[in-house]
Amino acid sequence: MTPEQRYLFDVTGYLHIEGAVVGEALKEAQAAVDRYIHMPLEERPEEFTTRPRDLEPGKGGRYEHGFAFDRSLEAMTVHPAIWPLVKEFTFDKPRFVTGTLTLEQHNPDRQPMGTNPAGLHCAREGRHWLTRYEVQNNQIYCNDFVAFFYLTDVQPGDGGLIVIPGSHKSKFERPEDLLTPGPDGIDPEQDDVFTNLTPKAGDFLVISELLTHGVLRWKPKDRDRRFLILRYRPQYDGKQSLPEKIVDRLTPEVQELVQTASYGHTKEIVKQDVVQLTV
Repeated sequence: MTPEQRYLFDVTGYLHIEGAVVGEALKEAQAAVDRYIHMPLEERPEEFTTRPRDLEPGKGGRYEHGFAFDRSLEAMTVHPAIWPLVKEFTFDKPRFVTGTLTLEQHNPDRQPMGTNPAGLHCAREGRHWLTRYEVQNNQIYCNDFVAFFYLTDVQPGDGGLIVIPGSHKSKFERPEDLLTPGPDGIDPEQDDVFTNLTPKAGDFLVISELLTHGVLRWKPKDRDRRFLILRYRPQYDGKQSLPEKIVDRLTPEVQELVQTASYGHTKEIVKQDVVQLTV
């Protein structure tokens, strides 16, 4: 990581890496995503399921294991723009956990969120106090983080991801009614406490899961939001949970990256500053 990246991530809890993937590499990734999204159910490889399970091709939802659908997408798990962060945050003991493709479309039937507009959440609510963020010897340790890789543009006013900058360091639980519901009961009233991030295709957004975040309603009716959710933890935290059929599709390098290992083990992949995947 550069000193600037380290400072900004420490202060805000997220990092926006602009223009990381461009040209043919971006076009290949976008084309692969389009194939997965529109592939008939009976033609999808085994384990490439959706949430909800009965999701029709081309409809908004989660397309599981999207990172493994094509080599152009698998390459994003170790892309040079984020690989230094993956290594630093885990003290060179990384494990890739999951890589889901999300397609978000305008949804007029989205239900109100009650007292929590935009569905604010963070890792403290699911993993309680197991998730950590520490700094030692000028190095960041973060044991649960996500890299969002965007395949479409998000413009100001579109909706999408919101974050509360600096909340990854909070020592207090978030008040349930922190934000005021807007007229639709889905989005909150505008409030200086949160920031709506607007990445473009080819950008990465990296966040600590301790960072409080949520999602504004997607407003455009003629455009969708497509991104990969790439999750990382230390290799000694948890068990490898990807289906065997998915792991078998991966390059040897990423197969190693998804494996659990002891604290004292050093994976071969972390010895590379720039990872070259075996084709």
